[in-house]
Amino acid sequence: MRVRNLLCLVALSLIASVATPGSLMAQAKKSPTTDKKGTTVPADPKKNPAAASKPAASTAKDGALEMILPTPDGWQIHCTWFESTAGRESACAILLTSTDGVPGKDARNRRVWQPTAIALQKAGFAVMTVDLRKHGDSIPMSPTGEPIPMKISNADYPLMASSDLETVKAFLMEQHKAETLNIRKLAIVAMGSSAMVASAFTIEDWAKTPYPDAPTVDQRTPRGQDVRSLIMYSPNTTVRGLNTSALLKTLKGLPVPVYIVAAKDNKEDARNADKVLKAVELKGDQFKDTRKLLLTPGQTHAEAYLEGQLATATQKDIVDFLTKNVKELEFPWTDRTDRRTK
Repeated sequence: MRVRNLLCLVALSLIASVATPGSLMAQAKKSPTTDKKGTTVPADPKKNPAAASKPAASTAKDGALEMILPTPDGWQIHCTWFESTAGRESACAILLTSTDGVPGKDARNRRVWQPTAIALQKAGFAVMTVDLRKHGDSIPMSPTGEPIPMKISNADYPLMASSDLETVKAFLMEQHKAETLNIRKLAIVAMGSSAMVASAFTIEDWAKTPYPDAPTVDQRTPRGQDVRSLIMYSPNTTVRGLNTSALLKTLKGLPVPVYIVAAKDNKEDARNADKVLKAVELKGDQFKDTRKLLLTPGQTHAEAYLEGQLATATQKDIVDFLTKNVKELEFPWTDRTDRRTK
């Protein structure tokens, strides 16, 4: 508890600085799209092949729910929802694959998370696996059922944080209001480029000021500060459209445990992982379990940790870290409705 309090004190000095109109994601939230001639045009769900008018859901195997969540700018974000049976005190986790589009090396969709999601569900977590825009099932399809080739642009990675993940959190918030989970205990596990997307979203989440529905700040209903832990596998520190150095510098000051995993014989991954640790590391033995790096033997990269002989150990590692740093937090469920609307 002492460690968490120390981290909170560090965070307070940074919240005001990121909660400004010029915040890291502000421009991305307003970014237009471009047509084939390079002309900027606003997102139009009626014309955008990625558009959806309302959420859709269908039951998958293992009792999971396949969902399509429409974003404000017209994208259909495909997700799989694993509801917890532990009720309103359930911690929750968002699981993200790498986001490199159709031609991306070793591209996989959210289904690679299935065994991990089930392991977390059995441990008392509610879990959402997500294909961010232009990745996995969240790629528009042609009338013949083929994915439409779409390159990920500089604007897309910021929008994955400010639009896609905000849409996912909005769904989780509805689940919180329905008392099926506790949004105050939210974690994100991300692969490759998605690690920086998760970092950007976490910073935005912590920058949200409470509703002005009580005389003092500590009495007001929070709108954010819900992401309580990040796990990054093979994090990519060069992500188009994101200032990763600024992100990591800000992340350092937030009371969010960060666990980085990479293969020591994969030189690029090991170098990136070391860069992330040095950027977010806090000195002192009291922080050694909340800002940590694991370098594994071999050249395993990103989603490969979830497959083959490494799968069982990876699942256990994720469950153990999130249980200690998220599930066991002393944050009981509270109503998150703006009191002014009651």
